[in-house]
Parts: sequence; C-alpha cells; structure tokens
Amino acid sequence: MARRVTAARRYAEAAFQIGRADGTLDSWERDMATIGATIRHPELRRLLQHPAIPFGNKERVLRAVMGGGVAPEAVNLVLLMARRGRPGAIQPMIVHFAELLRRERGIALADVRTALPLDDGQRADVAARLRSLTGSQVEINETVDPDLIGGIAVRIGDQLYDASVRSRLERLRARLTTA
Repeated sequence: MARRVTAARRYAEAAFQIGRADGTLDSWERDMATIGATIRHPELRRLLQHPAIPFGNKERVLRAVMGGGVAPEAVNLVLLMARRGRPGAIQPMIVHFAELLRRERGIALADVRTALPLDDGQRADVAARLRSLTGSQVEINETVDPDLIGGIAVRIGDQLYDASVRSRLERLRARLTTA
C-alpha cells in the first residue's frame, strides 16, 4: 500500500511539473478527470490489473477506450504505470494530481458532512464562511451523514470544525459523567 501511494505521488508530481512547464495544466486536469472516470469501470480496472494479460492487449484496449479525447501524454503516463506494474496506483495518482492543482491555484478542499443535503443557498453560505476561515477559495466535497443528527462537520486538511448535534451531545455526556 505504501509503495502504491509513493508511486502515485511521483507520477502525479511528474505530470504536474510537465503541465506547469508547458502551461497545459488545464488540459492535464481534464485528461486526468476523463482517465479517472474511465478507470473506475470495473472491467477495465480488472483488465489493467490482471497479470496474465499481455501489456500489448492492455495498451490496445486503453487507447481504444480513451480515443482522441485524452492527450497522448496522459494516456502514455497511464500505460507507463501499467507496464511498470502499478495499475493500482493510477487512481491515487489522479487524486494526488488534483491536490497539487488545488494547491497551485490556492484552493482548499473541504470535506463537509451534514445530516441533510444542503440547498444552494446553504452551500453558498458554508463556502463563504469557510473562505473567511481559511483565507482562500474553498472546494466543497459534500457528504450526507444521518448519524450527525443535525449541524455540520467540516475537515480542511488537518483541521476539523465540528458543529454537529452528535458531537455536542457527546461533549455534554462527557461533562456529565466526569462531574
């Protein structure tokens, strides 16, 4: 697992440096999103990870699936990873590439958990509040978690902002049991 993460970081950083040097980060971003969506298909993932299938067959299928919608450099990166026995690192590489891109653009990723789905107005209010807390643009990754009972919990990097009813009840219980 650790080797997969390390390999994913190296490949993502290499792709990012190429994109930054060439001024093609936007096209790399689109290509990585397309590759990520394509690689999520279970049959393609099994094909890429199966050790008995010759690399030539994997290459043919991947090039056919990607078609002309993905730059050859991005397809070659994925093929290089598959050839070197790292097909399991492709998805983590795409995630790390997105992190590097957000960091370059000054955007923080906020994992927002709520008991009920947010409407557009609430989402805008949360984004504005998080922007004022972090001092940077915020990209929201929203998850509905009924266990929160109510309120909101937000994780930005290592920071956790927990204003959920569940955590308030747990803190109240802790105070009552220690008193």
